[in-house]
Amino acid sequence: MLSRRLITGLLLALFATLWVAGCQSPEASAQKLFAEGKYQEVMNKYPDTQIARRARAMIAENLLEEGKYQEVLEKYPNTRAAFLAHEEEAKNLFNEKKYREVIDKFPNSQLATDAERILAEDLYNQGPTMFDSLVATYPNSPKGKEVNEARATEALEAAKKLRGEKKVEALQDIMRKYTQTAAYREAANLMRDVRKK
Repeated sequence: MLSRRLITGLLLALFATLWVAGCQSPEASAQKLFAEGKYQEVMNKYPDTQIARRARAMIAENLLEEGKYQEVLEKYPNTRAAFLAHEEEAKNLFNEKKYREVIDKFPNSQLATDAERILAEDLYNQGPTMFDSLVATYPNSPKGKEVNEARATEALEAAKKLRGEKKVEALQDIMRKYTQTAAYREAANLMRDVRKK
């Protein structure tokens, strides 16, 4: 049986040999590779570590800087770079005046809202023949709301001139079609008054 001193001495010699040979802990090795910019190697050798997640983010950032937005979105979707790539791609489409594509691909982007506004204004500028299309396609755009409000006001003024059941039907029609307008509230108030009589 080996004595304790001999075992301790052998262990110390082994640790000294490993230290001299440059053997490091996995975390230290991963840190060293990360510091050297070897991000893919970090991900390959130490995939389940915090440093691997940082390496993944760095690869995505590098691809973003190179303008490889689609690759960032496909391979690194849950990174900050993916969010920025998403916005850059939307901006490029917007600058190319591909508004419908911006709306379809990036519906939650602020640029989608801007694209809808531009398309709605275009329909509005084509004149009253396009108002139905405007209201159907972009009801929440400023121009869509403006057309809806004008139509509701016009319908309300016509309803006010009616009597009896025709007035009730006209007010109900306004309340059905123009829920987000000032005319809706006035029609609802008039309907209460008519029903009280």
